[in-house]
Amino acid sequence: MSPSFIIKEAMKSGLKLISIADHNAIKHSLLACQISKKEDIKILPGVELTSREEVHMLAYFDDITALLKLGELVERLLPDLENKPEFFGHQVIYDNTGEIVDLDYRLRQSAINMSLEKLVDEIHRLKGIAIPAHIDKNRFSLNSQLGFLDEKAPFDAVEVSKYKWHKDKYQFGDTLSGFPVICGSDSHNPDDIGLFYLEANSDELINFNILKKYLHERKNENYRRPSF
Repeated sequence: MSPSFIIKEAMKSGLKLISIADHNAIKHSLLACQISKKEDIKILPGVELTSREEVHMLAYFDDITALLKLGELVERLLPDLENKPEFFGHQVIYDNTGEIVDLDYRLRQSAINMSLEKLVDEIHRLKGIAIPAHIDKNRFSLNSQLGFLDEKAPFDAVEVSKYKWHKDKYQFGDTLSGFPVICGSDSHNPDDIGLFYLEANSDELINFNILKKYLHERKNENYRRPSF
């Protein structure tokens, strides 16, 4: 899906804040930020990284400068392997009109050569928010790769799958093992956009710095601590 298409569909669904977090790639997130300047929607610059342990980690930032710096790091640490379109599909690159202008031939599914701990440190050095993705899933998660969630880890929040969110009846602001818990649409197909969203009690949370402060205030507060 092109960034321009995603933004249009998100706006149709009434979404006010989204992030395009591709795997170990930032071009479309940067493009979405550019397109959104003329639209009534806020884009968080973001990326979904794969640590050396093969844990997926979401990184969100206030501006594209920090994302660009993290993107440069990813390019240095990602193995120099070629994509296999027969398995992963063609990694197409779009322009701001939604036209395909190039292909990314580098394999983006690989882990980058940096530990989870160091990755979180780097995200924080760039003033970003570090959130382990879909921690309850049986692939590429804290649960599958490490087997536990360390309550003393420096994560800003944790993300769970839509299944766990609904099953445990979470609401935005709840915590899991002391961490604020969030969920996203994880949209891989057009029909997924807008089917799931978080509803906050204040429009102020659309601002990155206020959102970051909100998450930090709730970290380690005893709002709710269901078992993992």
